[in-house]
Amino acid sequence: MIQSVFFMVILACIQNGDLDSFVQQGLDFTYIEEYDSAKVYFAKAIEYEHDNPLGYFAYAGLFRIYTSDFVTDSFIDSFFYYADKTIEKAKAELKKDKKSAWAHFFIGGVQMNISSLYIEQGNYLKALGYAEQSMKAIRTCLEIEPDLFDAYLVLGSYEYLKGSFPLWSSFKRKGIEKIRIASEKSSYSKSLAKNILAIMLQREGRFDESIEVALELVTDYPESRTFRWTLCKVYLEKGSWIDAIDNYEILLENISEEQPGNIFNSVQAKLALAQAYFGAQQYYKTTALCGEIIDSDTNRTEVEDMVKEAENLLEEAKNNM
Repeated sequence: MIQSVFFMVILACIQNGDLDSFVQQGLDFTYIEEYDSAKVYFAKAIEYEHDNPLGYFAYAGLFRIYTSDFVTDSFIDSFFYYADKTIEKAKAELKKDKKSAWAHFFIGGVQMNISSLYIEQGNYLKALGYAEQSMKAIRTCLEIEPDLFDAYLVLGSYEYLKGSFPLWSSFKRKGIEKIRIASEKSSYSKSLAKNILAIMLQREGRFDESIEVALELVTDYPESRTFRWTLCKVYLEKGSWIDAIDNYEILLENISEEQPGNIFNSVQAKLALAQAYFGAQQYYKTTALCGEIIDSDTNRTEVEDMVKEAENLLEEAKNNM
């Protein structure tokens, strides 16, 4: 009954809106992993302006986030369908107006999404090819409209990755600053840019800055697994054990309720929480949680390494008791 009332409220809301409001509402639902509700808004955006690439671009982004959230390839075909439709609609727009900066952005943005997917799959050659195509479109976009700040997210991500190589290390700083600008000024990418910014700052050991950004996201979207993961990881990396414990416990409860069959995420969160317990010298809790990991149904090969880590951590905790 509650779900049906909630769905009726959504339907009532989308009767009066425009393209931007449909997309923004869909993004808000995506960030709290309410994917069915997000789909309603993105479908309405496409219906409202079926030749505009924006609705298709947002829909592709939803499936990209879902793929990472559930660690699954089950909706890869859907992702590529909407990615291809984004490019198709953007190219049609460019036939009418070669100087449409947004059309170039949509092409470059979705190509970078495809590149990131191939990176996750370990197909670095394909990832590089799409990244190069993406940069060509994004640079054209910014030549036409230098203040299209959503494009800064794509360009900044590329520059940060480029800066990982010793010869181009200065690009890391440039990339981070572009991501920061996107997090403050972009039209559709603020929250996603904030999350990427927090991750980059954490990787650079700038923990306090990272926590500040990640806390903003978790405050805005307290139900979000995506943003909670980021905050958890930076607390763990910093060695803020109590904060890490508090947030991993919240995250693990969310996973248990919303992803009960997701062994990978469950084991990953439990292992990190056990590491935080160990850091806080709560050795009995460490051993109990490691025992859960080892005794659980972990026949899947993708969790084998984490189970071995749990076994090692269990022995260390026992030695400290």
